Amino acid sequence: MSQTTHTTSINNYFQVPGRDPAALSFEESSTGPSDKVVWTVVCKVNGQTKGTGSASTKTEARNLASKQALEALGQSTA
Repeated sequence: MSQTTHTTSINNYFQVPGRDPAALSFEESSTGPSDKVVWTVVCKVNGQTKGTGSASTKTEARNLASKQALEALGQSTA
């Protein structure tokens, strides 16, 4: 799967009629020096944490958090 697949998939999941796209949110933070930054992204649904991802890029961290959230929602990530 490509790096953006899980992020795209969770956004698409919330675009289905009957689901509220506003229920999905991400919180991003970074730690460390700029040359060795670690991004942490928390994926929330209705304010509840459903996934967390940490990586050297914000995109990768968001993708990991999205994958965990999809799994928590009972969606296949394979």
